[in-house]
Amino acid sequence: MRIPDIAFYDTFIKYDRLREKDIDRYTRELASGKKILTPSDSPVDNVRSLRFKKLTDDIQAFNRNIDLVKTNLEIAEGTLGDIVDTSQEARVEIVNLLNTGVFDWEDAQIFADYLQSTRDYIINRANVSVGKSRLFGGVKSQQDPFDTRGIYQGEFVDTTVPVAPGVELNTTFIGKDFLGTIPSGVWNDANGDGNVDTDEVQHKIGVVKAIDDILQIIDDGDLHKLDGYYSDMGYNSETDTVVGSGESGTLTITYGTSAISVDYDDTTTLQDLVDAINNSPDNQDEDGNPLVEAYVFKDKDGVYRLGVLGQSPDVKISFEDSSGSLQKRIGEMRRVLETFDQGFEGVSRYRSIIGTQINVADSIKELNLQQEVEYSNLVSKLEDADYAGVIADLEKSKTAYEALLAVIAQNKDLSLLNYFR
Repeated sequence: MRIPDIAFYDTFIKYDRLREKDIDRYTRELASGKKILTPSDSPVDNVRSLRFKKLTDDIQAFNRNIDLVKTNLEIAEGTLGDIVDTSQEARVEIVNLLNTGVFDWEDAQIFADYLQSTRDYIINRANVSVGKSRLFGGVKSQQDPFDTRGIYQGEFVDTTVPVAPGVELNTTFIGKDFLGTIPSGVWNDANGDGNVDTDEVQHKIGVVKAIDDILQIIDDGDLHKLDGYYSDMGYNSETDTVVGSGESGTLTITYGTSAISVDYDDTTTLQDLVDAINNSPDNQDEDGNPLVEAYVFKDKDGVYRLGVLGQSPDVKISFEDSSGSLQKRIGEMRRVLETFDQGFEGVSRYRSIIGTQINVADSIKELNLQQEVEYSNLVSKLEDADYAGVIADLEKSKTAYEALLAVIAQNKDLSLLNYFR
């Protein structure tokens, strides 16, 4: 029986392609360093590799966000630090003023110039920006968050970016909170719900508000009123009614052990309230001298506020509004130094919050880098070629291919006639 040449040729072609395919694959594995050259090589390992690569890409994006966030956080923390340091220096001078007063008009002007430069510096720092983005304006970052009065005009929503799954850090900040603002101006119940909503009052930097009140008192020449208590908010005029239509109540002023109570309703003006306090029969000591002096205080922003000065600055004064209708419109009553301290503490508190966020950013980035290395190692185990093993397989395939060629060469001309002599 004679084996056709075509059968030898088909066998040669079959095994030639198999050996060439093996050699080509091992050669490409060595050249690329990868053992998964196409998804079909190992579908399961390929899916796992793609998943780890996606996680690595996410981590790299998180780390880029951290670099951006940390820059903003460090600038914001430094800015608040500058404001804290400046405020601390100003507070020392204010305490000295309250304890010793000023000697003459020239001293008063020198002190007023110092306070003016301090409040301007604080407002300027509060409007700090990175590029064209103001840090303390919330999402409204394209204009100064604080006007020249120190009143917040930014948004009440901040911007954040993700730095890890479920973790976001600030890129801008709500200046109303971070600059220790205090309600100011005239309440405007825009939605008519009877509640003092965030967007219905102005918010002024607390330190600046206290400094402005001191400057106004110096300008008025009534330095003894530095020990007075002042309402946070007020009215457009001393003839404005103190509460809205249908509202009424009783304001009780406690001076030491004495209580001074005055009634008000929707016809009572600010000046009427002041007169009622001053003329109250409860407002006098045993010698008939007034325990407290009430007055209308017009601040530097043109707002008419309630002021109350005690007979002795060492006696604490407290205020209680029976219905809350009056307090909604005038806010809290406090001394200028208390207003200063409240604003200062607000800045200090949020400075600490930013410091905490910086530490969080550092810790998360370190963790992200560790995870990135781990995922890269896993991808390497799935994809990277074993060079020693691939070289051995390549040599085996070359040897098998050479043997195939030799076998074909020896058997391609076989015939029984070759054995007849």
